[in-house]
Amino acid sequence: MIHIPLVLGAISATLALIASILAMLEKDLLKAIILSGVESVFFALLLLIFLAPDLLIAYIAIGLGVNSVIFIFALRRGERYEE
Repeated sequence: MIHIPLVLGAISATLALIASILAMLEKDLLKAIILSGVESVFFALLLLIFLAPDLLIAYIAIGLGVNSVIFIFALRRGERYEE
């Protein structure tokens, strides 16, 4: 018997891990910020699958919104490419 939410949760967690690893290895900091946002989307999907709407709303607001805006604002003050 296959439990669809568990399979979707495992896929979402795996894709979030892949996005995290790609973000760490990326030399272009803007792409790393975007990959971090993709990671947040997969974690938000994981919270949705496991029926945690209160955490989902907070994670979307902070993980996707505030984090990305702060990182992009900080990137404007520095260099885009890592040496």
